[in-house]
Amino acid sequence: MDSKLYFVTVVAVIHDTNGRILVLKRRDNEAIYPSMYTFPGGKIEGFENVEEALYREVLEETGLKLKTGKILLKDKTIMRPDGQVSQSFSYLCEVESTENILISDDFTDYKWVRLNDLPNISHVGIEEELEKSEKILQSGIDLNMLKTKSVKADLRK
Repeated sequence: MDSKLYFVTVVAVIHDTNGRILVLKRRDNEAIYPSMYTFPGGKIEGFENVEEALYREVLEETGLKLKTGKILLKDKTIMRPDGQVSQSFSYLCEVESTENILISDDFTDYKWVRLNDLPNISHVGIEEELEKSEKILQSGIDLNMLKTKSVKADLRK
């Protein structure tokens, strides 16, 4: 078990031009949520800010490049089966292109889905993120008005 008190994880809820959301299928041998669909994401490492972690994780897991800015959809605290606590944040994100997805070995498949597709796939509990994403995308609002950008502050000086 890791010696950290808790992990901070970020996930990217990525949409295409048709308002569908990208989900990835976890490997069958995963300790947590095997064979279930989820969003790309992972742990914040070192002195990364949220945006840097999102960018890195999305690039590693899908080959896609995120645009700057994100919209917070959900935060939750998770007690993992190994006893570790994870604070997780889900963000609506945009990518430069939705073409040429190259999923990493951590996943076995990907799909573009809408909220009404969820009853047909095994997933990790992503209804709230999809519902909020659909409402935002269908509202017609300029997403840039809602986006936030991450900053770093070194207070050791």
